[in-house]
Amino acid sequence: MELSKKQIQYIENRLEKNGITYWDIRLELLDHVVSDIESRLEIGESYNSALENSFYSLQLNRNLEGLNKKRLLDINKIVRKQYFNKVVSLFTSPKSFILMLFLISLYSLVFLFGNYFVFKTITIFLLFTPITLGLVLYFKEFLRMKKSGYLVYSSFYIFFSFLMLNLFLQFPKPDGIFPVTKETQLFIWFLVTCINSIFSVAGILIHLKNIKNIKAIKQKLIGE
Repeated sequence: MELSKKQIQYIENRLEKNGITYWDIRLELLDHVVSDIESRLEIGESYNSALENSFYSLQLNRNLEGLNKKRLLDINKIVRKQYFNKVVSLFTSPKSFILMLFLISLYSLVFLFGNYFVFKTITIFLLFTPITLGLVLYFKEFLRMKKSGYLVYSSFYIFFSFLMLNLFLQFPKPDGIFPVTKETQLFIWFLVTCINSIFSVAGILIHLKNIKNIKAIKQKLIGE
């Protein structure tokens, strides 16, 4: 026996009231609760009894802030694994690997034969476009009333690589902490930009995948 939209909405509201503030975590729990209640209804249990027994057996009839934090840590691990797996897949998929080689070859031509201004302009664009996109998506999602753990973390991984690689842009300079020639500095910029672009693309693809997955779950449960 399937639950009505009104009954499903009540369960979601109850989970939120109990401390599940991220709506995609609520949807995951909602899926478990709805399935459990429907199974109980199939064997003749009344709705109210099935509802209370389901919350009790799944340990959801209490303050769930701790569970909310734990699930966020789990989500971060899941998204991080998706992120690095996607990076690997970009290298192992012949189509994406050939495309990367082509784009890097074009960029290398600019590095080798273009003037300094053109190279610097393209480099700044390639570095700061993904970090700007990632930051906008991250804060947009984080500040939502109904924010998504998956989308918060997947948007973070769009600019994660820049945070890690930025040291290589800041320190090796002709007058920096690690003195290098101007030519070496430009080569470092070239390498960092190539690496960062690959990781940023992986982050964007994972973010889009999580948007699609969450929409599918939401459509399945509440028909939105």
